[in-house]
Amino acid sequence: MSYQSSLDALYRLQRFGIKLGLDTTRKLLASIGNPHHHFKTVHVAGTNGKGSTAAILASILRSSGYKTGLYTSPHLVDFSERIQHNGRPIAHQQVSALIDKVRASCETSLVPTFFEFATAVAFLHFAETETEIAIIEVGMGGQFDATNVIDPLATIITNIGLDHQQYLGDTIEAIAKEKAGIIKHETPVVLGNVSPQALPVIQKISVTQHAPLVQFGRDFQVRETQEGRFDFSGHDSSYSDLNCALVGRHQLENASCALATVECLRDFGMTISESSIRRGLSDVQWSGRLEIVATHPTVMLDGAHNPSAAVALAEYCIEHQETFSGKLIFVISMQKDKDMAAFFTPLLSLAYAVVLTPSAHTQSASTEELAAQLPMQPGRLVHARSAHEAILKAYSIANREDTICATGSLFLIGEIKAAIEGANFFPIRG
Repeated sequence: MSYQSSLDALYRLQRFGIKLGLDTTRKLLASIGNPHHHFKTVHVAGTNGKGSTAAILASILRSSGYKTGLYTSPHLVDFSERIQHNGRPIAHQQVSALIDKVRASCETSLVPTFFEFATAVAFLHFAETETEIAIIEVGMGGQFDATNVIDPLATIITNIGLDHQQYLGDTIEAIAKEKAGIIKHETPVVLGNVSPQALPVIQKISVTQHAPLVQFGRDFQVRETQEGRFDFSGHDSSYSDLNCALVGRHQLENASCALATVECLRDFGMTISESSIRRGLSDVQWSGRLEIVATHPTVMLDGAHNPSAAVALAEYCIEHQETFSGKLIFVISMQKDKDMAAFFTPLLSLAYAVVLTPSAHTQSASTEELAAQLPMQPGRLVHARSAHEAILKAYSIANREDTICATGSLFLIGEIKAAIEGANFFPIRG
Protein backbone atom coordinates (compact mmCIF):
# COMPACT_ATOMS: atom_id res chain seq x y z
CA MET A 1 0.00 0.00 0.00
CA SER A 2 1.10 3.59 -0.59
CA TYR A 3 1.79 5.84 2.36
CA GLN A 4 -1.47 7.74 1.84
CA SER A 5 -3.47 4.51 1.48
CA SER A 6 -1.90 3.15 4.65
CA LEU A 7 -2.78 6.32 6.55
CA ASP A 8 -6.33 6.21 5.19
CA ALA A 9 -6.70 2.68 6.55
CA LEU A 10 -5.28 3.75 9.89
CA TYR A 11 -7.51 6.83 10.13
CA ARG A 12 -10.59 4.75 9.43
CA LEU A 13 -10.05 3.26 12.88
CA GLN A 14 -10.98 6.65 14.32
CA ARG A 15 -14.62 5.70 13.84
CA PHE A 16 -14.15 3.61 16.98
CA GLY A 17 -13.39 6.80 18.91
CA ILE A 18 -11.32 6.98 22.09
CA LYS A 19 -11.45 3.81 24.14
CA LEU A 20 -9.67 3.87 27.47
CA GLY A 21 -8.36 0.46 28.50
CA LEU A 22 -5.42 -1.86 27.96
CA ASP A 23 -6.84 -5.26 26.94
CA THR A 24 -6.98 -4.56 23.21
CA THR A 25 -3.48 -3.06 23.17
CA ARG A 26 -2.04 -6.05 25.03
CA LYS A 27 -3.67 -8.51 22.62
CA LEU A 28 -2.54 -6.49 19.61
CA LEU A 29 1.04 -6.35 20.86
CA ALA A 30 1.01 -10.07 21.68
CA SER A 31 0.00 -10.80 18.09
CA ILE A 32 3.21 -9.14 16.84
CA GLY A 33 5.55 -10.67 19.43
CA ASN A 34 5.33 -8.08 22.22
CA PRO A 35 7.89 -5.71 20.70
CA HIS A 36 7.77 -3.39 23.73
CA HIS A 37 9.65 -6.05 25.73
CA HIS A 38 12.74 -5.54 23.56
CA PHE A 39 13.80 -2.04 24.60
CA LYS A 40 13.96 0.09 27.73
CA THR A 41 11.47 2.90 28.21
CA VAL A 42 10.67 6.07 30.11
CA HIS A 43 6.98 6.98 30.40
CA VAL A 44 5.91 10.64 30.36
CA ALA A 45 2.50 12.03 31.38
CA GLY A 46 1.18 15.49 32.26
CA THR A 47 -1.31 18.11 31.18
CA ASN A 48 1.28 20.42 29.60
CA GLY A 49 4.95 19.99 28.78
CA LYS A 50 5.05 16.22 28.45
CA GLY A 51 5.99 16.35 24.77
CA SER A 52 8.71 18.94 25.35
CA THR A 53 10.09 16.97 28.31
CA ALA A 54 10.11 13.78 26.26
CA ALA A 55 11.91 15.54 23.39
CA ILE A 56 14.54 17.01 25.74
CA LEU A 57 15.24 13.67 27.39
CA ALA A 58 15.43 11.90 24.04
CA SER A 59 17.90 14.51 22.77
CA ILE A 60 20.13 14.02 25.83
CA LEU A 61 20.09 10.22 25.48
CA ARG A 62 20.79 10.46 21.77
CA SER A 63 23.75 12.75 22.51
CA SER A 64 24.95 10.11 24.96
CA GLY A 65 25.22 7.58 22.13
CA TYR A 66 22.11 5.51 22.85
CA LYS A 67 19.83 4.36 20.05
CA THR A 68 16.84 6.39 21.14
CA GLY A 69 13.17 6.21 20.21
CA LEU A 70 10.57 8.92 20.75
CA TYR A 71 6.82 8.36 20.53
CA THR A 72 4.58 11.42 20.81
CA SER A 73 1.17 12.64 19.70
CA PRO A 74 -0.43 14.31 17.92
CA HIS A 75 1.64 15.18 14.87
CA LEU A 76 1.67 18.63 13.33
CA VAL A 77 2.15 18.10 9.60
CA ASP A 78 2.98 14.43 8.97
CA PHE A 79 2.07 11.26 10.87
CA SER A 80 5.72 10.17 10.72
CA GLU A 81 6.60 12.88 13.29
CA ARG A 82 4.98 10.72 15.98
CA ILE A 83 7.56 7.93 15.71
CA GLN A 84 11.21 8.94 15.73
CA HIS A 85 14.41 6.93 15.95
CA ASN A 86 17.63 8.80 16.72
CA GLY A 87 15.92 12.11 16.04
CA ARG A 88 14.58 11.16 12.61
CA PRO A 89 10.90 10.57 11.82
CA ILE A 90 10.03 7.12 10.57
CA ALA A 91 10.24 6.80 6.78
CA HIS A 92 6.95 6.70 4.88
CA GLN A 93 7.66 3.28 3.41
CA GLN A 94 8.33 1.92 6.88
CA VAL A 95 4.99 3.24 8.10
CA SER A 96 3.22 1.44 5.25
CA ALA A 97 5.12 -1.81 5.85
CA LEU A 98 4.48 -1.77 9.59
CA ILE A 99 0.78 -1.01 9.20
CA ASP A 100 0.50 -3.97 6.81
CA LYS A 101 2.42 -6.19 9.23
CA VAL A 102 0.26 -5.29 12.23
CA ARG A 103 -2.95 -5.67 10.22
CA ALA A 104 -1.88 -9.11 8.99
CA SER A 105 -1.14 -10.28 12.53
CA CYS A 106 -4.23 -8.76 14.15
CA GLU A 107 -7.09 -11.16 14.89
CA THR A 108 -10.22 -10.32 12.92
CA SER A 109 -12.22 -10.20 16.17
CA LEU A 110 -9.89 -7.54 17.59
CA VAL A 111 -11.03 -3.98 16.92
CA PRO A 112 -8.27 -1.51 17.91
CA THR A 113 -8.69 2.24 17.93
CA PHE A 114 -6.49 4.53 15.90
CA PHE A 115 -4.21 5.27 18.86
CA GLU A 116 -3.94 1.62 19.93
CA PHE A 117 -2.90 0.64 16.41
CA ALA A 118 -0.47 3.55 16.08
CA THR A 119 1.11 2.58 19.40
CA ALA A 120 1.65 -0.96 18.16
CA VAL A 121 3.27 0.41 14.98
CA ALA A 122 5.61 2.58 17.05
CA PHE A 123 6.66 -0.21 19.37
CA LEU A 124 7.27 -2.59 16.48
CA HIS A 125 9.41 0.04 14.75
CA PHE A 126 11.51 0.54 17.87
CA ALA A 127 12.05 -3.21 18.21
CA GLU A 128 13.00 -3.64 14.56
CA THR A 129 15.47 -0.73 14.65
CA GLU A 130 17.12 -2.19 17.78
CA THR A 131 16.23 0.87 19.85
CA GLU A 132 17.95 0.77 23.23
CA ILE A 133 15.63 3.16 25.05
CA ALA A 134 12.40 4.85 23.97
CA ILE A 135 10.73 7.86 25.53
CA ILE A 136 6.99 7.22 25.41
CA GLU A 137 4.55 10.10 25.78
CA VAL A 138 1.10 9.27 27.11
CA GLY A 139 -1.64 10.06 24.61
CA MET A 140 -4.24 11.11 27.17
CA GLY A 141 -4.51 10.59 30.91
CA GLY A 142 -2.33 7.69 31.95
CA GLN A 143 -3.96 4.79 33.76
CA PHE A 144 -6.00 3.53 30.80
CA ASP A 145 -3.92 5.03 27.99
CA ALA A 146 -2.77 2.52 25.37
CA THR A 147 0.88 3.29 26.16
CA ASN A 148 0.48 2.08 29.75
CA VAL A 149 1.50 -1.46 28.88
CA ILE A 150 5.21 -0.74 29.24
CA ASP A 151 7.42 -1.44 32.24
CA PRO A 152 9.55 1.71 32.30
CA LEU A 153 12.80 2.46 34.08
CA ALA A 154 11.24 5.72 35.26
CA THR A 155 8.02 7.66 34.94
CA ILE A 156 7.58 11.44 34.64
CA ILE A 157 4.50 13.50 35.49
CA THR A 158 5.17 17.07 34.40
CA ASN A 159 2.14 18.87 35.82
CA ILE A 160 -1.61 18.55 36.34
CA GLY A 161 -4.29 20.87 34.97
CA LEU A 162 -7.89 20.78 33.76
CA ASP A 163 -8.07 19.23 30.31
CA HIS A 164 -9.99 16.35 28.68
CA GLN A 165 -12.44 16.50 31.59
CA GLN A 166 -15.02 14.36 29.81
CA TYR A 167 -12.58 11.46 29.97
CA LEU A 168 -10.39 12.18 33.00
CA GLY A 169 -12.68 13.92 35.50
CA ASP A 170 -13.78 17.41 36.45
CA THR A 171 -11.31 18.08 39.27
CA ILE A 172 -7.55 18.39 39.59
CA GLU A 173 -7.62 15.49 42.06
CA ALA A 174 -9.45 13.19 39.64
CA ILE A 175 -7.13 14.06 36.77
CA ALA A 176 -4.08 13.58 39.02
CA LYS A 177 -5.31 10.09 39.88
CA GLU A 178 -5.67 9.19 36.20
CA LYS A 179 -2.22 10.51 35.28
CA ALA A 180 -0.64 8.82 38.31
CA GLY A 181 -1.92 5.54 36.88
CA ILE A 182 1.37 5.22 35.00
CA ILE A 183 3.26 4.81 38.30
CA LYS A 184 4.62 1.28 38.55
CA HIS A 185 5.77 -0.79 41.50
CA GLU A 186 9.19 0.35 42.80
CA THR A 187 9.72 2.50 39.69
CA PRO A 188 11.03 6.02 40.38
CA VAL A 189 8.65 8.89 39.66
CA VAL A 190 9.91 12.31 38.60
CA LEU A 191 7.24 14.84 39.51
CA GLY A 192 7.18 18.34 38.06
CA ASN A 193 5.69 21.54 39.42
CA VAL A 194 2.22 20.29 40.36
CA SER A 195 -0.51 22.09 42.25
CA PRO A 196 -1.24 21.54 45.97
CA GLN A 197 -4.45 19.71 45.02
CA ALA A 198 -2.60 17.17 42.86
CA LEU A 199 0.41 16.55 45.09
CA PRO A 200 -1.21 14.42 47.85
CA VAL A 201 -2.95 12.24 45.27
CA ILE A 202 0.32 11.43 43.53
CA GLN A 203 2.18 11.01 46.83
CA LYS A 204 -0.40 8.48 48.05
CA ILE A 205 -0.19 6.39 44.88
CA SER A 206 3.62 6.51 44.99
CA VAL A 207 3.59 5.19 48.56
CA THR A 208 1.14 2.44 47.63
CA GLN A 209 3.36 1.40 44.72
CA HIS A 210 6.57 1.74 46.79
CA ALA A 211 7.75 4.06 44.02
CA PRO A 212 10.46 6.58 45.01
CA LEU A 213 9.17 10.12 44.39
CA VAL A 214 11.62 12.71 43.05
CA GLN A 215 9.84 16.04 43.43
CA PHE A 216 10.38 19.43 41.80
CA GLY A 217 11.26 22.08 44.38
CA ARG A 218 12.22 19.49 46.97
CA ASP A 219 14.59 17.02 45.33
CA PHE A 220 15.58 19.08 42.29
CA GLN A 221 15.47 22.77 41.43
CA VAL A 222 16.02 25.02 38.44
CA ARG A 223 17.03 28.67 38.46
CA GLU A 224 16.96 30.92 35.41
CA THR A 225 20.12 33.01 35.22
CA GLN A 226 19.39 34.86 31.99
CA GLU A 227 17.29 34.42 28.89
CA GLY A 228 17.52 30.77 27.87
CA ARG A 229 20.16 29.88 30.46
CA PHE A 230 19.72 28.20 33.82
CA ASP A 231 21.30 26.30 36.69
CA PHE A 232 20.10 22.87 37.80
CA SER A 233 20.52 21.22 41.18
CA GLY A 234 19.48 17.62 41.71
CA HIS A 235 19.96 14.84 44.20
CA ASP A 236 23.28 13.63 42.81
CA SER A 237 24.45 16.37 40.46
CA SER A 238 24.30 20.06 39.71
CA TYR A 239 25.11 22.09 36.60
CA SER A 240 25.61 25.78 35.96
CA ASP A 241 24.94 27.89 32.87
CA LEU A 242 22.95 25.31 30.92
CA ASN A 243 21.32 26.36 27.65
CA CYS A 244 18.05 24.87 26.40
CA ALA A 245 17.12 25.45 22.77
CA LEU A 246 13.41 25.48 23.60
CA VAL A 247 12.34 29.01 24.49
CA GLY A 248 10.06 30.09 27.32
CA ARG A 249 10.47 29.98 31.08
CA HIS A 250 8.11 27.01 31.33
CA GLN A 251 10.59 24.97 29.27
CA LEU A 252 13.12 25.25 32.09
CA GLU A 253 10.80 23.26 34.32
CA ASN A 254 10.45 20.67 31.56
CA ALA A 255 14.23 20.55 31.19
CA SER A 256 14.63 20.09 34.94
CA CYS A 257 12.27 17.09 34.85
CA ALA A 258 14.40 15.58 32.07
CA LEU A 259 17.59 16.17 34.07
CA ALA A 260 16.11 14.64 37.22
CA THR A 261 15.21 11.61 35.12
CA VAL A 262 18.80 11.41 33.88
CA GLU A 263 19.83 10.92 37.51
CA CYS A 264 17.37 8.03 37.80
CA LEU A 265 18.67 6.42 34.61
CA ARG A 266 22.23 6.62 35.88
CA ASP A 267 21.09 4.50 38.83
CA PHE A 268 20.24 1.82 36.26
CA GLY A 269 23.80 1.92 34.92
CA MET A 270 23.28 4.23 31.97
CA THR A 271 26.26 6.44 31.16
CA ILE A 272 25.20 10.04 30.57
CA SER A 273 27.96 12.64 30.79
CA GLU A 274 27.69 16.34 31.50
CA SER A 275 28.89 17.13 27.99
CA SER A 276 26.10 14.94 26.57
CA ILE A 277 23.58 16.76 28.72
CA ARG A 278 24.76 20.16 27.51
CA ARG A 279 24.80 19.03 23.89
CA GLY A 280 21.37 17.41 24.14
CA LEU A 281 19.81 20.51 25.70
CA SER A 282 21.27 22.86 23.10
CA ASP A 283 20.35 20.59 20.17
CA VAL A 284 16.76 19.70 21.11
CA GLN A 285 14.04 20.53 18.60
CA TRP A 286 10.30 20.52 19.25
CA SER A 287 8.11 22.13 16.65
CA GLY A 288 5.05 24.24 17.31
CA ARG A 289 6.08 25.52 20.73
CA LEU A 290 6.89 29.24 20.59
CA GLU A 291 8.33 28.49 17.16
CA ILE A 292 9.15 31.36 14.81
CA VAL A 293 8.44 30.27 11.23
CA ALA A 294 8.50 33.62 9.39
CA THR A 295 9.64 37.21 9.82
CA HIS A 296 8.46 40.66 8.68
CA PRO A 297 5.90 40.17 10.08
CA THR A 298 6.96 37.62 12.66
CA VAL A 299 4.81 34.48 12.66
CA MET A 300 4.98 32.48 15.88
CA LEU A 301 3.30 29.10 16.37
CA ASP A 302 2.45 27.86 19.83
CA GLY A 303 0.43 24.74 20.58
CA ALA A 304 -1.12 26.06 23.81
CA HIS A 305 -4.62 24.58 24.03
CA ASN A 306 -5.77 24.91 27.64
CA PRO A 307 -5.96 27.77 30.17
CA SER A 308 -2.67 27.12 31.96
CA ALA A 309 -0.81 26.97 28.64
CA ALA A 310 -2.48 30.22 27.58
CA VAL A 311 -1.17 31.89 30.74
CA ALA A 312 2.37 30.71 29.90
CA LEU A 313 2.01 32.08 26.36
CA ALA A 314 0.73 35.43 27.62
CA GLU A 315 3.60 35.70 30.11
CA TYR A 316 6.09 35.01 27.34
CA CYS A 317 4.58 37.72 25.12
CA ILE A 318 4.65 40.24 27.98
CA GLU A 319 8.24 39.41 28.92
CA HIS A 320 9.33 39.84 25.30
CA GLN A 321 7.52 43.06 24.46
CA GLU A 322 10.78 44.53 23.18
CA THR A 323 11.10 41.66 20.71
CA PHE A 324 7.44 41.89 19.73
CA SER A 325 7.56 45.67 19.43
CA GLY A 326 4.67 45.97 17.00
CA LYS A 327 1.06 44.89 17.24
CA LEU A 328 0.13 41.36 18.34
CA ILE A 329 -2.40 39.54 16.17
CA PHE A 330 -3.73 36.19 17.34
CA VAL A 331 -5.00 33.45 15.03
CA ILE A 332 -7.00 31.06 17.20
CA SER A 333 -8.74 27.75 16.69
CA MET A 334 -9.88 25.38 19.43
CA GLN A 335 -11.55 22.01 19.86
CA LYS A 336 -15.16 22.02 21.02
CA ASP A 337 -14.36 20.30 24.32
CA LYS A 338 -11.89 22.98 25.51
CA ASP A 339 -12.50 25.72 28.06
CA MET A 340 -12.50 28.48 25.45
CA ALA A 341 -13.41 31.40 27.72
CA ALA A 342 -10.63 30.62 30.20
CA PHE A 343 -8.17 30.19 27.33
CA PHE A 344 -9.02 33.57 25.81
CA THR A 345 -8.86 35.51 29.10
CA PRO A 346 -5.07 36.02 29.46
CA LEU A 347 -4.57 36.70 25.74
CA LEU A 348 -7.24 39.17 24.70
CA SER A 349 -5.83 42.14 26.59
CA LEU A 350 -2.61 41.73 24.55
CA ALA A 351 -4.33 41.48 21.17
CA TYR A 352 -4.62 44.21 18.56
CA ALA A 353 -6.74 41.78 16.54
CA VAL A 354 -8.01 38.23 16.77
CA VAL A 355 -8.68 36.02 13.76
CA LEU A 356 -10.95 33.08 14.59
CA THR A 357 -10.96 29.98 12.43
CA PRO A 358 -11.85 26.30 12.53
CA SER A 359 -9.14 23.75 11.85
CA ALA A 360 -9.69 20.81 9.50
CA HIS A 361 -10.40 18.49 12.45
CA THR A 362 -14.04 17.48 12.72
CA GLN A 363 -14.16 18.39 16.43
CA SER A 364 -12.95 21.93 15.82
CA ALA A 365 -15.22 24.67 17.13
CA SER A 366 -16.83 26.99 14.60
CA THR A 367 -15.95 30.66 14.58
CA GLU A 368 -19.41 31.39 15.96
CA GLU A 369 -18.83 29.02 18.87
CA LEU A 370 -15.45 30.61 19.53
CA ALA A 371 -16.84 34.15 19.37
CA ALA A 372 -19.60 33.26 21.82
CA GLN A 373 -16.97 32.37 24.42
CA LEU A 374 -14.96 35.59 24.17
CA PRO A 375 -14.93 37.21 27.64
CA MET A 376 -14.33 40.60 25.99
CA GLN A 377 -14.32 41.88 22.42
CA PRO A 378 -10.85 42.58 20.99
CA GLY A 379 -10.27 45.75 19.00
CA ARG A 380 -10.64 43.80 15.80
CA LEU A 381 -12.39 40.45 15.45
CA VAL A 382 -12.12 38.61 12.14
CA HIS A 383 -13.75 35.34 11.08
CA ALA A 384 -12.08 32.96 8.62
CA ARG A 385 -13.28 29.73 7.05
CA SER A 386 -9.97 27.86 7.18
CA ALA A 387 -6.48 28.03 8.64
CA HIS A 388 -5.11 29.11 5.25
CA GLU A 389 -7.63 31.94 4.97
CA ALA A 390 -6.96 32.92 8.60
CA ILE A 391 -3.24 33.38 8.09
CA LEU A 392 -3.86 35.41 4.93
CA LYS A 393 -6.28 37.67 6.80
CA ALA A 394 -3.77 38.05 9.64
CA TYR A 395 -1.12 39.07 7.09
CA SER A 396 -3.50 41.66 5.63
CA ILE A 397 -3.82 43.28 9.08
CA ALA A 398 -0.15 43.11 10.05
CA ASN A 399 2.71 45.43 9.23
CA ARG A 400 6.31 44.25 8.89
CA GLU A 401 7.12 44.96 12.55
CA ASP A 402 4.03 43.14 13.91
CA THR A 403 3.70 39.61 15.25
CA ILE A 404 1.12 37.01 14.25
CA CYS A 405 0.69 34.30 16.88
CA ALA A 406 -1.25 31.17 15.93
CA THR A 407 -2.43 29.19 18.94
CA GLY A 408 -5.27 27.26 20.61
CA SER A 409 -4.89 23.96 18.77
CA LEU A 410 -2.04 21.78 17.59
CA PHE A 411 -4.23 20.90 14.61
CA LEU A 412 -4.28 24.57 13.60
CA ILE A 413 -0.52 24.84 14.13
CA GLY A 414 0.11 21.94 11.77
CA GLU A 415 -2.03 23.42 9.03
CA ILE A 416 -0.40 26.84 9.22
CA LYS A 417 3.10 25.39 9.48
CA ALA A 418 2.52 23.31 6.36
CA ALA A 419 1.06 26.29 4.48
CA ILE A 420 3.96 28.60 5.32
CA GLU A 421 6.67 26.01 4.69
CA GLY A 422 5.04 24.61 1.57
CA ALA A 423 5.09 21.10 3.02
CA ASN A 424 2.88 18.17 2.08
CA PHE A 425 0.17 18.11 4.73
CA PHE A 426 -1.22 14.90 6.22
CA PRO A 427 -4.00 16.20 8.46
CA ILE A 428 -5.21 14.76 11.73
CA ARG A 429 -8.76 13.80 10.95
CA GLY A 430 -11.58 13.17 13.36
